[in-house]
Amino acid sequence: MAVGMVVVATGCLPKDSADAPKESPDEPKAKDSASASPSPSRPLTAKKLKSLLLREGEVPQVDSAPVQGPVAKYDPRVLVPGPGCQDVFDALVSHDASTSVIQDFWWKDNQWGGRTWLASYAGHGAAEQFQGLKKGLKTCKTLVGTTPDQKLNSRITMAKAPALGDEAVAFDLSMDGPGDTVLTDRQTFVRVGALTVNMSDRNAQRNPGFPLDVVIDKQVARLTEEPRT
Repeated sequence: MAVGMVVVATGCLPKDSADAPKESPDEPKAKDSASASPSPSRPLTAKKLKSLLLREGEVPQVDSAPVQGPVAKYDPRVLVPGPGCQDVFDALVSHDASTSVIQDFWWKDNQWGGRTWLASYAGHGAAEQFQGLKKGLKTCKTLVGTTPDQKLNSRITMAKAPALGDEAVAFDLSMDGPGDTVLTDRQTFVRVGALTVNMSDRNAQRNPGFPLDVVIDKQVARLTEEPRT
């Protein structure tokens, strides 16, 4: 399992995974999928969450967009020290969600370009998870710890919050790369009713970069197209 791309580098599916959503006339359209948004007492299944994700042809230059889920939670829970940092990490891995799914975007000759992590919550869990993230980001400056995958060591820099969904935040996770390079992933975390979605790219400073704005606009539009209960 990976948090964005910087914190943990493992957890992505191969570009030719059988779980990659394909464009088909039989696939549910965004309007049909959005109508299944959860009530507070009935979170969505992994299958329904997958139907809300984008198709390969909706993102420019993407070769494939494999999906994995339901995503297993860290057991035991990964502990992250520092004021507010546990709340930030828990939100990034959908710790309190009923279920979640991940979509990876492979583009430009098999480069891992971006990721969407979509989660569904029971009750008011989505709002509580978002508020924990927002509060944690006020005090947490660095995510440091150890997961079963590898060590965490990512600096947090806040970005301007976009006007998306019911509420949203944006921030960068940065770590030192080879030589004097710095790898930076932009994280855009949005709540839509009882769903949360975190959309991130791999190394936001790269030029030309992965079209994260396209993913954000289309994914949030899909989730918000119809009224939610």
